[in-house]
Amino acid sequence: MRQTSNLTLPSQSDSALRSLAELFPNAAPLRISISVSVARGKGHLLEESTVIEFGTSTMVFFETRLPLELADKLHLENSDQSLGTDAVVVAIRDGISHRAIAARFVAEVRNWIIQG
Repeated sequence: MRQTSNLTLPSQSDSALRSLAELFPNAAPLRISISVSVARGKGHLLEESTVIEFGTSTMVFFETRLPLELADKLHLENSDQSLGTDAVVVAIRDGISHRAIAARFVAEVRNWIIQG
């Protein structure tokens, strides 16, 4: 009988994000820390730090605890402000404690790591 050591199963949120990214064939694995912000009623701004886990030339995939919905317009920015762009939520997959988000850039991001 063969034994396997150090077998780790992906968390449910990790599999939600991975399965969402797999719907987009050009998604490549990344690790970019960002701040995500979304405006809510009366100028209230919700913000969270997270990590872009997958990306394409026009999209990013990340997990969040923010109450995002389809078509929400987000602002994405990294710590050195080399990435500062808007995106729109185009797909959501719920996990246990996080939501997996696919967001499409509103405009071309010239200095984006993945070019199309």
